[in-house]
Amino acid sequence: MRPPDRPVAGLSPETFFKIELMNRTFRTIPSVLVACLALTLSAAALSAQPAGDSKLIILGFDGADAKLTQQWMDEGKLPNLAKLRGEGTFAPLRSTIPSQTPVSWSTFSTGLNPGRHGIFDFLKRDPKTYTPSFAAFDQEKEPFLWGARTPWIVGAGAAVAFLLLFFLALKLFRVRTAIAFAVALVLALAAAGGTGVAADRLLPKERPVAVNRQHGETFWALLGKQGKRVQVMRIPVTFPAVAYPQGKLLTGLGTPDLSGRIGKPFYFTSELFFQPKGGGDFSLEVVELVDNKGVIDTEIKGPPNELFPEESEFIKIPMKLTVPEDKKSLQIQVSGNDLTLKPGEWSDWVRFTFPFNRIIKVQGIGRFRVLSVEPEVRLYLSPIQFDPENLPPGFAITTPDSFIDELTGHHGLFKTMGWMIDTWSISNGTVPEEVFLEDVKMTVDKEREILSGELDRAADWDVLVHYFEFTDRVQHMMFRFFDPKHPLWTEEGSKKWAGSILESYQQMDAIVGEVMQKMPPGTKLMIVSDHGFASFRRSMNYNTWLAKNGFMTLTGEDPNRKNLEDLFDQGDFFVNVDWSKTKAYALGLGQVYINLKGREAKGIVEPGAEYEQVAQAIKQGLESFVDEETGEKPVAYVFTREEAYGTYDPVLIPDLIPSNNAGFRVGWQDSLGGIGKTIVEPNTEIWSGDHCSVYPPLVEGILFANFKLDGTSANMGDVMPTILDLYQVKSAEKLDGRSLLVK
Repeated sequence: MRPPDRPVAGLSPETFFKIELMNRTFRTIPSVLVACLALTLSAAALSAQPAGDSKLIILGFDGADAKLTQQWMDEGKLPNLAKLRGEGTFAPLRSTIPSQTPVSWSTFSTGLNPGRHGIFDFLKRDPKTYTPSFAAFDQEKEPFLWGARTPWIVGAGAAVAFLLLFFLALKLFRVRTAIAFAVALVLALAAAGGTGVAADRLLPKERPVAVNRQHGETFWALLGKQGKRVQVMRIPVTFPAVAYPQGKLLTGLGTPDLSGRIGKPFYFTSELFFQPKGGGDFSLEVVELVDNKGVIDTEIKGPPNELFPEESEFIKIPMKLTVPEDKKSLQIQVSGNDLTLKPGEWSDWVRFTFPFNRIIKVQGIGRFRVLSVEPEVRLYLSPIQFDPENLPPGFAITTPDSFIDELTGHHGLFKTMGWMIDTWSISNGTVPEEVFLEDVKMTVDKEREILSGELDRAADWDVLVHYFEFTDRVQHMMFRFFDPKHPLWTEEGSKKWAGSILESYQQMDAIVGEVMQKMPPGTKLMIVSDHGFASFRRSMNYNTWLAKNGFMTLTGEDPNRKNLEDLFDQGDFFVNVDWSKTKAYALGLGQVYINLKGREAKGIVEPGAEYEQVAQAIKQGLESFVDEETGEKPVAYVFTREEAYGTYDPVLIPDLIPSNNAGFRVGWQDSLGGIGKTIVEPNTEIWSGDHCSVYPPLVEGILFANFKLDGTSANMGDVMPTILDLYQVKSAEKLDGRSLLVK
């Protein structure tokens, strides 16, 4: 049986805020009310015998491609990985179906295939409404304190506290009269009423919480039950953090920024009529400045005000920009900070405070970079992160709660959102390549510092898991310079930027070298990536193919281009689809759903024979489709869910999973339920490398170990059984992979 969902006390991945109750306001309330509120490679390391008491380090590098890694090892450009290959194991690692980050890392964590752990895409759909949402989390509501009864209970508590203090005073002064008692009761009632009214105005009745929808027991929880101390850093789909025996964890991809987004940067500009590139598919807050000289008053839009939505939609704070007469710098005044930056300079972390009211506020951190002062003012502000030193109660990004204090004590401020590197600004055309790579460097430098500290404190753990995202993010953005066949490739750009992908792999190699040098003797080391990479030259629009082949009927053209803000703000989707004549639709990064009667709200396809006929017709049609412009087949193979997973939730899991050939990927509009004008079109977006809907054998990840493994046909599902086998630990569930240990 599938383990139950993990209800977690955390904030919604769509709305997150800091609730900081000021104790001095409620000093007379009883305390119960306030409380509510590592190493050198050696011969021993090559042993494939169970690790027993030896330590294990697992490094995850998102998107590290097997073919590129092997090529650059053979060319002598990755010496540490080449050494690891020579002394231990190197093998390509097959990804999941589909080859997506949250999908594959969920299999890494649980040992289950996507049909069983339930994370099958970045997005899922609600069959009742056909609207998309994030697959890894659901948003729910829970009462804040006592919900609607909070004002009454707080008021009653204040009355009791007042009476206790009043009667104590009477006893001290030895006053015992009926009038005194009457006065006490009247004043207590007044205190109750006043406090209750204040609580009604200042405290919310409910708050959003996140529920992680990943099924299965993680290997770190299983090892923890056997007394192993496992520290997990940044692994995707771990938000909100869940406690496990002997463990410490910092959440990864899925942890939101302050706005509730995966990451939403800001672009302040005095340019007239600025428009983002690519139609603004990605989250970005563009703020138009009224002038390019003198004092400029503007504001920063913070989190959605879901605590008190009747008062305002968003919490905003003022910001003042001053352009000196020489126009050689920009002065920024915001949230008690006063700083001056020259063009090209980054600020240190800046703290922001967004007040919901007098007692509830949210605190975040961000970095500014002045892009230009003349002829136009252009100011970048990174996505505002939750301040790790001032997290909201219940915002669980670590377990135990004290682990965040331990990390900030050692390393100061750092990024808390899961998608750490800003890929949205460069995609929208608001920052150039050098700014993107500066952000990459700052992020990686801090993560290397944290990893080094973990190795210094190796006595605190038995198993260390540390994930890095930069290899993935650099390839997503820079493949257009690396692939001469990409529509955006230029010789000039290639000379300047094509080497950035190799440099990211060399950064990975350097991190591995540091760990090999620093880890304790006898430590076992594994290197894992979730998928490889391919160029994203052309977009395949599945909804357009369905419409042109009679599986979807449209009522007209949808004039509105879909973007991530539609997803977060629950916009309208499929507005021009006639469901009464539609047999199938596509949503997510390469998922096709049959419009099944009894499952979809407006389903028309009968279960059984008609379902099978429609599914087979779509599968055969997509696999035989040829891109007229290139003569290539965009679709390598279409998986049925039975073939891909065997066991699955028939309501949740898509019916068909098309996989693209190299060079093709599902189109952006298609992923959000949009319908493109043509079935295939050139990808002219900055986001130019990908893997998400690519046939898994074409984008294999990497597996290294400093001991011998059987890497034949290894896949991500084999990693957890191998880890458990090292420590001779069994899972109560039947895992989908096998141990790779050579015995």
